[in-house]
Amino acid sequence: MTKTNPKICVLGGGSWGATIASHLAKKEYSVHLWEFMDSQVEEMKKNRTLPFLKQLHIPQSLLISSNMEEALQGTSIIFSVVPSQFVRSTWKKAKPFISELELVASFSKGIETDTLKRMTEVIVEECPEASEKIAAVSGPSHAEEVAIGIPTAIVAASKHKAIAESTQNLLSTSNLRIYTNPDVVGIELSGALKNIFAIACGACDGLHLGDNTKSALITRGLNEMSKLGEKMRAKETTFFGLAGMGDLVVTCLSQHSRNRLLGEKIGIGKSVKEALKEMTMVAEGYPTAKSAYQLVKKYNSDCPILMEIYQVLYEGKNIKDSMHDLLARPAHGEIENMQWNL
Repeated sequence: MTKTNPKICVLGGGSWGATIASHLAKKEYSVHLWEFMDSQVEEMKKNRTLPFLKQLHIPQSLLISSNMEEALQGTSIIFSVVPSQFVRSTWKKAKPFISELELVASFSKGIETDTLKRMTEVIVEECPEASEKIAAVSGPSHAEEVAIGIPTAIVAASKHKAIAESTQNLLSTSNLRIYTNPDVVGIELSGALKNIFAIACGACDGLHLGDNTKSALITRGLNEMSKLGEKMRAKETTFFGLAGMGDLVVTCLSQHSRNRLLGEKIGIGKSVKEALKEMTMVAEGYPTAKSAYQLVKKYNSDCPILMEIYQVLYEGKNIKDSMHDLLARPAHGEIENMQWNL
């Protein structure tokens, strides 16, 4: 579907956006990276790296700009890699400069607050031309590791097979393996919710609760993701794949995880406000926890961990009390509707 050497614009010059743009440039595509902060643009141009991602080496061929019109000129393929809370504003700014559109790949992980829209839905609202040309990309993929070529596998999801496969072809290398999936809802929901459970696991680290507790949180977190996803018409199997279980595990356990770090700070006794102030990069799980709380209410889903983390982040509940209340709930079977063979 895509041209031999299409021009690609990557929106968002954070660690993941700069890594994806550099990855594409190394494949000898014509790539323009847009970043809204002039100071960060100048840093990347001068040092060909990021101060918070020193292992990334930005190719000289990668063009970098804070001028949206310049970045999008002649572009038919857009990779959207901005934090979820800035997706709508970024696409409002981009829309006037988009003409011919062949493919949009959304890498942002989150649910928009109040509207409860997934990121591909937000993009399509602001740019209707993307409706039949959009894919969601997700999976266990810390920029710190992709930047130095550590083998990684992720998923490109679209309701159109050709769009998913085009995204797959654009990104695939010997070190980055891309799978395809038609379940956009499941892929995006997984990418958003796993950040909240990572906050819970980080709190376990701060409280020195150990591997048993974290394993339980990850497993029951996966259960909550799939139950809520089922009510939103996602496919259950998606949650047991790379974007679900895979990304959940890596985000809950990795030293690179911002959300796990936020939870750890809360676990050692810092207030949510103090912990957020100390974060040098965005922890997507914080705004997503509010959206997830609203989704759980909307769909009447049984998701006690999501509810407890919301109360810790937004209602001032002590994390130790949340842990106690989760364990003190009435006992029941592990898997709903499973029958005994009597």
